[in-house]
Formats: sequence, C-alpha cells, structure tokens
Amino acid sequence: MNVRLTDRILPLVQADGVLGLGEPTHGSANAFSWKFDVICELASRGLLGAVAFEDSYILGTRVDEALRHGGDLAEPWRDALSLWRTTTISEGIARLQSINATLPAQERVRFLGIDSKPAHHSALALLDAGAWAPPLRRIARREPLVESELDETRRACRHFARHRDPHTSAAARQLLRYIDVYLAEPDLQGLHRRDTHMAETLLESRPHRGITVVWAHNEHVARNPDNFGGPSMGQVLHSRIGTRYTSIGILCGEGACRAVDPSSGDKDYRSVPLPTAGPNTTEAALKSLRADFVTAAEFTHPGPRRFIGWKLDSSLTELAARREFELHRPSTDFDAIVYLPSSVADASMGHGPVARAGDT
Repeated sequence: MNVRLTDRILPLVQADGVLGLGEPTHGSANAFSWKFDVICELASRGLLGAVAFEDSYILGTRVDEALRHGGDLAEPWRDALSLWRTTTISEGIARLQSINATLPAQERVRFLGIDSKPAHHSALALLDAGAWAPPLRRIARREPLVESELDETRRACRHFARHRDPHTSAAARQLLRYIDVYLAEPDLQGLHRRDTHMAETLLESRPHRGITVVWAHNEHVARNPDNFGGPSMGQVLHSRIGTRYTSIGILCGEGACRAVDPSSGDKDYRSVPLPTAGPNTTEAALKSLRADFVTAAEFTHPGPRRFIGWKLDSSLTELAARREFELHRPSTDFDAIVYLPSSVADASMGHGPVARAGDT
C-alpha cells in the first residue's frame, strides 16, 4: 500500500477537494495499481467521497449501485470502455467494494462516470424515460445520424434535461454534450470541448463530503489552457474551484503497456513496448533524480514528456516516436509527479492478454 505517498499527497488536497490522478499510458498495470493503492487508502481512512472515471455517466450509475450495495461489479463493467476492461482495474474496483462493505451506508464511496461517450447509454436512458424521437432509437442501436437529425435530437434532449428525475435530466445533458463534441462539427473539430464537458459533469455530480478522485490520463488531469484547441479538464476544474483542485501526474521509464498496435494489422489490445524517453524529457530528469514522488515546489522541468494513450505503433523509429509522443509541456501542469521506473503492460479482463478495441 502507498501509505507513505498518501501521507505526502494529503497536505496538497483539501478535505472536500478534487484530486486528479493521471496515468502515463492507458495500459500500465503498475500505474493503475499505484492509483488504486492511494484510492483504497483514502477510502480506508474515511476521507474519500467518490471516484470519477473517464467513462460514461450512465455506466457510472450502474457501477455505483454495485459498489455501494454489494452487487455484481463484473456485469456493469462489461459495458465499460474497452481501455478500462483490464485485470488490474477490475481487481481494484473489487478492492474498493470490499472497503465500502465495512463502512456505514452514508460514508460509502460513490462511483461517477464523467464522460458523454458512448452515446447509446444516454439514448437508452431517455427511451426508458418515454422519449419518442426516432434519432434516439438510432443512437441506441449505435447507428450514425445524418446532419438533418441533429436538431430533432437536440430538441428531445433539451426537453428531457428539464425532467424531474435527476438521472433522466443528467442523461439528456450528456447526450447534448456528446452531440457538441462528436457530431456538431465535421472531422471532430469540437473534440477539445470534451474536457470542458467532463469537468462540468464532475462538478454537477460530485458529493459534498470527502475527496473526489478523478481517474483519467495525465493530459486530462493536467492544468493546460490549450490542450489541442481548448482547456484541459484539469484547467477547467482549476478555473472553477481554484485550490480545491489538485493534479498529480504519473510518468514512467521503459517497459511496455497494453495498447492497440497499428503495425500488427488488427484492433486487438496487446503488450506493446514503450518508445524510449528522450534525454531531455521530464522522465529522464526524474530518473536522474532517483525520486518516486516530487511536488511542484521541489521539482520543475520545462518538458517535454511522453503522451501515450491507447494506441502505440511499435514500427516507428526512435526519432518518429519522439515526434509522435513527446508533448512540450512543463512539469508545473501538475501539483506533484509520481515517477515509476518502468511500465508493466496490463492484461485484458477475462481474455488473457488480448481484447478487442472497438469502442475506445
């Protein structure tokens, strides 16, 4: 358990604040384990109010029900985005459920989904609430909409956003946000607004008691005013709640991660070697420092750092990989940084080392 590092983190976080915990890739098992150690330690101390995941709001409500009331976690987690359906994450959520079982009902940790995708979750919720718009049925069946159907879908969502049931109104807001990010502009030109919408969903749904931990990639939890065209989620949270938001990034050395490798010719997840961190990167500076945890007051570095998500092409040359995966941002995007000497590839939940990646 990361008891020592949890003790170093706590002075940076307000009792009712939001703590963003990043990750160096979307498939590093040891980074996931590190985060769950901190999450479970906070829960055991009675300091954790909620865990907010970079997954759909509707999925979050289903996982929350199982997490707090002892239900089957595996059933809702089968509908999680494929990048989260890993052995380490499923085992970590089970650990949290075991801790919840020891807590009074009013102190149990909640689970929140803060993303608007996949859209069919929200569409199904609106249909269950009595919505009749035909485009909603198409979204529920995961069929694409044509541009002429967007206005009808928006009207239906705006109507249900005023619904007296908070679950239904939240589902309507999420579908509106999905349209804004993924459908309103061609070629995903509105994708940068996803971070703002995730921050808004978090602020709408987080509990008033305890710390809310946000589980997302480093570049979502970082404070960055221009994250590919708009502010990062961390920047929006910082602008809305100020010092009540704390951002911790996790960087790593060499190794492998669970990712989709385009050079393999398919869309399966597998263990893929990480590109070498360049000599001028923040990773290299932290390796030389031999520190596993540094605060912004103790360490600053101009960057770059690696930005690796769910896709990693192993055929790239070292120079091409640096051009593709190095992000020129300073370490001061975070209040603290964790450094892991290596990255260990996670395994897909229930399928050994491989799973399909059709919904990332």
